[in-house]
Amino acid sequence: MIRFTLPILALLLSGCSKNVEQMEKCADKMFILTNELMTQRLPDEAQPENAIREFLSNTYVAKREYDYYNALIKICENEYDRDPNKFNLEYK
Repeated sequence: MIRFTLPILALLLSGCSKNVEQMEKCADKMFILTNELMTQRLPDEAQPENAIREFLSNTYVAKREYDYYNALIKICENEYDRDPNKFNLEYK
């Protein structure tokens, strides 16, 4: 049974890898945009640019350890659900 499970798992993961890559691009973009908005509206809450770059240089798995980043992923998933074609064009 394990022999059959591993290839199926590998196939599923390889099929989703592009979507994961797109979700990361989307969440990273939203992370930058929200910080830019905070710089304008709540400057004391905004992070310096080097802190943003440092965070974004982490792996996707490391970034997913933060609730805020996971919330951004949910927003991206909703964006994808609303219009997959537009999402795919924007984050290819």
